Amino acid sequence: MAGKKPAKVNAGNKVIQKDLPGKATMYMSGYKGGFHTCPTCNKKTGKGIVYELNNELYCSRGCLKHLIALA
Repeated sequence: MAGKKPAKVNAGNKVIQKDLPGKATMYMSGYKGGFHTCPTCNKKTGKGIVYELNNELYCSRGCLKHLIALA
């Protein structure tokens, strides 16, 4: 038995996604006790998603927005 087809998306209802600052990157430290320190808030991250902007890694998009607001 065939399943139901998904509904077609109305062209007028499409939502354009915002271009968010920074590129999401998965970070894992190379050794035990090795942490990445965010340059904005000094938070230490051993494993998780960090955001890259201009070859710098930040712990969250909030730290990026804070940095962009200062510039």
